[in-house]
Amino acid sequence: MKKIIALVGPTAVGKTYVSIELAKKLNTEIISADSMQIYKGMDVGTAKVTEDEKQGIIHHMIDIVEPDQEYSVSEFKRDAERIMKRLWAENKIPLIVGGSGLYINSLIYDLDFGKVKSNKKIREYYASFYKEQGADALYEKLMKIDPAACDKIHKNNVKRIIRALEVYDITGRKFSELNTDIRKPSSGYDCILIGLSMERKLLYERINQRVDEMLEKGLVDEVRSLLKKGYSKDLVSMKGIGYKEIIAYLEGSMEYDEAVSILKRNTRRFAKRQFTWFLKDDNVKWFSVDNMEKIDDTIKDIIDYLNMKLN
Repeated sequence: MKKIIALVGPTAVGKTYVSIELAKKLNTEIISADSMQIYKGMDVGTAKVTEDEKQGIIHHMIDIVEPDQEYSVSEFKRDAERIMKRLWAENKIPLIVGGSGLYINSLIYDLDFGKVKSNKKIREYYASFYKEQGADALYEKLMKIDPAACDKIHKNNVKRIIRALEVYDITGRKFSELNTDIRKPSSGYDCILIGLSMERKLLYERINQRVDEMLEKGLVDEVRSLLKKGYSKDLVSMKGIGYKEIIAYLEGSMEYDEAVSILKRNTRRFAKRQFTWFLKDDNVKWFSVDNMEKIDDTIKDIIDYLNMKLN
């Protein structure tokens, strides 16, 4: 069976450095599984890997759509698998890296909802409903038929709400029910799951430091530029952490210090949700990166583990 390796963990835990070192040692390429880094022009706020950081390692699934373009999980799965097949043909093991749980799971597990084909008329109907009635009314529609799905989908994630309603209209089954086998291993290939963990206090300190660095690198200017280009604050991309908070500051509804404080808080909460998501998966082999000074030793331990699993 074909092999893939997935490196997961919360934001700011150090996935970028570790993944590049792994890719160099494994002589392979990286497929990003980050639902925000797919957007062009959204670099600082997504902590997008730089050319210098890549050290010559080819990265895929970054900068593939404009901020106002829709891009579904099933589309991600389709495009990523096309790259995976090419890497296998070159006798390389694909290295999937990211913190977007649904993106990761779409590749390593069989997810039923991705098999439901889209219906343009239904999507257009709900898109029009959203424009006329707003996000709250659209969310209420989903709440009436599938409250379990609402527990996992934020009311501002219009794209996923519309997808959930679309799936229900097409299949007659609730979106949440179609995800009951979310941990069913893919029948197409075998995945080795590696997780990076860090003591919460240390991780939160790294998150706060990362936000400060983003601001120094021009996060406010990046958000201002996106708004000037006509990208609406109501877009899914612009509601991402790091963008919605700065938009609030630029619009005058929040003071700068308050926006920064909330951005740090929201990022910490997001990291906690990411870690909780992956912690539920018993297939993840966890490696602590509490001591960043010994990160190269940790990478060696990961390589040893991978060699054991691959041989």
